[in-house]
Amino acid sequence: MQRHFGTLLLLFCLCAALRATDGGNAKGSRGTVSGDGGLTGTEWTGYLKITEPLTADELAAKDLGGVTCLDLTGISLPEGATAFRHTPTEPNLLIYVRSEDANRVPEAWRFAVARAENGEARLLRPFELTDGAPLFIPFPFAVSTGQLRYTRHLIADGNWQTLCLPFDADAVEGQGLFEAGKALGMDGEALAFGETETIAGGAAHILRTVGTAATDGRLTVTFSSKACTVAPTLGYLYQGIWGTNYRQMAVADANESIYLLTADGSTFAHAAAGSTLAPFRCYLSLFEPVGPQLVIRFERNTATTLPHAIVQPKGNEKAQPIYDLAGRRRTGTARRGEILIMKNMKLVNK
Repeated sequence: MQRHFGTLLLLFCLCAALRATDGGNAKGSRGTVSGDGGLTGTEWTGYLKITEPLTADELAAKDLGGVTCLDLTGISLPEGATAFRHTPTEPNLLIYVRSEDANRVPEAWRFAVARAENGEARLLRPFELTDGAPLFIPFPFAVSTGQLRYTRHLIADGNWQTLCLPFDADAVEGQGLFEAGKALGMDGEALAFGETETIAGGAAHILRTVGTAATDGRLTVTFSSKACTVAPTLGYLYQGIWGTNYRQMAVADANESIYLLTADGSTFAHAAAGSTLAPFRCYLSLFEPVGPQLVIRFERNTATTLPHAIVQPKGNEKAQPIYDLAGRRRTGTARRGEILIMKNMKLVNK
């Protein structure tokens, strides 16, 4: 009896040791922290942080398949660091290093940021983002004029597409052949966009071709960064209703009240479960559906933003609704001279 008990105990200990060796159900390796690192509470980020020292050879051997952000600020970059032997599958792979290691970053690390202990960070060399590929930026960093670029190939049919960028930008290719609008807000079942010549980082935009189409039916538009701070791509809502998307997004449930731009680029429709959205595109996220479709209203005059309380209540506070004189509930923005009503008071937007 004692012999059988001892055998069972030995087998149990061996199984426990083996389970501890491979990390249970988690896939990982020495000195790494995978997943979101507590940054967003989701698992889509592809965030990987190295926490223990590695040799240059060990670092080069890392398999970064599926990784969108590699954080090396927790270690000293080894002397002689080189390109990764396993080519990263994500073209927008972002690598953070300590500011004191900036001069040792290999040229092959094309999208690299040096970050100091106080949080100050800067992009080390010019980089062009790949459209349609995931991008995860957990920490802000500074860029100079023209250092960060993004290119979109528009179908030259005059229909709208959505666009969001995490940095302020000007168009450097395709100027005069497209027009863009920045999200202003929601007016009943209409989405207002104001004409703009620049792209504001973190904001929701639409753009479309104008004038003569290219011979192949497409127009290439390239945006180049202004000197600014690149914002984290953590999925906050712009104006409380617009989602700026930098991942391969899928709508899990139609009850989420997500609205996506239709295929013909004319309206935003209540998204069905299974609908998808590519990175660098925007979507509308409402507390409840307001109808099957929302029309686009492109305005060429200036508009100003309404109080944020009507679109984004905080904590247990209740948002105060605002109405126009026709009794329609308003969110987002107001046109100049428009009279609105809140708490039985008339507000005039000057």
